Amino acid sequence: MKTKSGNLLFPIGIGTWNIAGVFNADPTAKYKGAEPSYGNEEAEIEAIRYSISKGQNHIDCAELYGAFYTDEVVGRAIAGLKRDDLYIADKLWKTSVGKGLVQPTVKKMLEKLGTDYLDMLYIHAPWDGVNWQEAIPQIDELIDEGVVREFGVSNFTVSDMEDAQKIAKHPIIANQMNYNVLYKVEVDEMLRKHCRDNNIQLIAYQPVKRQEVLANKTIQEIAKAHEASPAQVALAWLLAQGALPIPKAVKKEHIDENVLSINIQLSEQDLDKLNKEK
Repeated sequence: MKTKSGNLLFPIGIGTWNIAGVFNADPTAKYKGAEPSYGNEEAEIEAIRYSISKGQNHIDCAELYGAFYTDEVVGRAIAGLKRDDLYIADKLWKTSVGKGLVQPTVKKMLEKLGTDYLDMLYIHAPWDGVNWQEAIPQIDELIDEGVVREFGVSNFTVSDMEDAQKIAKHPIIANQMNYNVLYKVEVDEMLRKHCRDNNIQLIAYQPVKRQEVLANKTIQEIAKAHEASPAQVALAWLLAQGALPIPKAVKKEHIDENVLSINIQLSEQDLDKLNKEK
């Protein structure tokens, strides 16, 4: 995937779900605990910087993560780095998609991140009972102003994407889905074809599931044959599907493992076996 500035995105992005905070930013939700959790920021800042030093240039954020505190921690991690070398995406939560709400929310994102533009702004989900469509003209306006460069969606079906694109002046360039070698139900052939036909990049969240892939015998066997780890096979499978995975990694050994997975070439036989796993 190529950015508007002409840079190529590294095939594996940097996930920030649960970085330096609980993941719920919605004060109306049943889950209580939207206050940030402190204590691991320095290690996580170091991990983000280490990931960037390894070539990873796509950082995935969300309003939902840590009630904006994760954005603040990411901002501290990228401070002093060349902004044009990075691709920073953020997501609007359902409390911020109504009329007149998108611009102030993005302003807060930018303040926390310490930047003057977002490379991509997502609508986090097509929630039932929420008029998420109201966000689209506001996103178009921010793109026209240069505050946001590109428009993305997350957890959208083909029908949802078609509905969104009827409203949007600018194209949808990405759809972020829960997608991995053991969970394929939300990303079927119809969705993949729609994304291919419309130049929409599939971004895979929760792409590894380390404990689950470690317990899977097929993945273990393929990993052994490639002298790789099960997590690397899981990422290599996603890359073979044309997806861009965004794993969260704090340990340097996991970051190195993730980065090196781009060198694994799975055979057709490997892919046939993995396609059947769930």
